[in-house]
Parts: sequence; C-alpha cells; structure tokens
Amino acid sequence: MPSLSVIQSVQNSMVKHAYSLKVPKRAKDSEDFLCEGFHLVQEALATPLKCRYIFATKTAYHQPDGQKIFEAAQRAKVRCFEVTSKIIDYLSDTVTPQGILAVVGKVPAQYPLEPFGRVLALHQLQDAGNLGTIFRSAEAFGFQGVFLTDGCCDPFNPKVVRASMGSLFRVPFVQGGKWEEYQGWFKEKGYLTCALALKDSRDLLKVSLPSATVFWIGAEGAGLPESLVQDCQERVMIPMVGKTESLNAAIAASLAMFWARFGGQVS
Repeated sequence: MPSLSVIQSVQNSMVKHAYSLKVPKRAKDSEDFLCEGFHLVQEALATPLKCRYIFATKTAYHQPDGQKIFEAAQRAKVRCFEVTSKIIDYLSDTVTPQGILAVVGKVPAQYPLEPFGRVLALHQLQDAGNLGTIFRSAEAFGFQGVFLTDGCCDPFNPKVVRASMGSLFRVPFVQGGKWEEYQGWFKEKGYLTCALALKDSRDLLKVSLPSATVFWIGAEGAGLPESLVQDCQERVMIPMVGKTESLNAAIAASLAMFWARFGGQVS
C-alpha cells in the first residue's frame, strides 16, 4: 500500500465536516452522512453513491477488509487518508470503533416506479434502531420503497445507517411528507392501503393483499392516528397468542412484510 497523507488534528477542515455530521440539525441540512465500519464503507463503495473521502488508522488499512476498501477506493478515485486513533474516536458513534469511516453523499429521494409493488409507510417512527432494521427487512422481503412522514427519525442518523447494514443504500425512500400527501399518492396509483392497528382490526392472514399494497406502521407507543387509520382501506393486525399486547414496531413491520411477500406460499 502506498503512503497516504496523514491527518493528526481535529482542526482539519475535513475532520470538522465529518464531525458536523454527528450534530443532528447540521447533519439534516447537509448533503453528506457518516458511514462507519468496514462493512458499511464497503457497501457504500459498491453502490453509485458518491463517497467523498475515507478516514482510517494505519492498522485498519492493513486489515484484509481495509486493504479491499483501499483497492476499491483507488478504482473509484476516492481519496483515502490515514488518521490517528484519536480522530477516529472523536468522529465515531460506537463504543469500540473499527478504525475506519467515510463521508458519503446522501441517497436521493425516490418514489417507487411502475409497475408498483409493495411499500411500507412509517408515521413518526423515532427509534433509530427500529428504522434501520425496517430498511433491512424491506430489502430482504422485496419491498419497493419506504415512506417516512415528518417526525420520523432521520434515516441518515448513524444508528439507522448501522442497523440497516447497507439496505438504506439500496431501498428507495422518501421522507418529510405529511401522511395525507402520501395517502393521496397511494390512492392515485391504485395501492391497497393497510393500517397496522390493534383495535377492531382484521387478521392479516385472512386479508387478500395485491402486489400494490402499502402497510402503515405507527410510532412506538403512540401508534397511528385514528384519522389515518380511518383513511385506510384495511385495518389489520398480526395474530398473537399469550398475554403480549403489542409488538415492537420493527418486528411488526417485518412480520407484515414477510407475510405479504411469502404468505401465498406458506402451507
């Protein structure tokens, strides 16, 4: 590996920019986000996303995954810098950093394209881990997109990015709209709108789901507003046994997506 430019000060302009992406308001307004760890940096380099630059310690670059990242970065003409462990600790959002991170251009918003398939809509979901898991499940179960209303957690929050394991880079999504705006789009495009709700709901396993179906998932605890539930064509629930009253939002979303994708094939 050739010698790299070494950055040792947190006052460096690129380090300052990377650090600003940890500040929620500044991160929301920026065109970039932070991508930390070997796996996520590799995933980012494997997509059309614009990787601005990569920071890693000398030790990280000499790891097998670090060498692969450096070679991929060279092919993509992405600038790589060697930084101190102190800088990695300063920028990292994890307890035990792997010693590598990248500043990457954000995924552009994208509505699903025809032919329309299954999508998920999230209303004011604020838990970062849940949101990242939902993106991962959406990709696993072949969902075409995710709609995030205003009040949802920022999808570029470092915890969301980590929990998505790279799915955030590949599953199209739009964010920041009102639920009424999204509902209007769903109805115009012919989607079956389904609200996941516990009260007065039909068993999900008994509802016929066309390919163009949207599931609405509410915030942890608060659930969906009744006005939104009433505006949906179906009110559905995941059947449960025992004394459990409700499911974690990510688990509920994942089960609904699994059934929508594979339910017709389950004996």
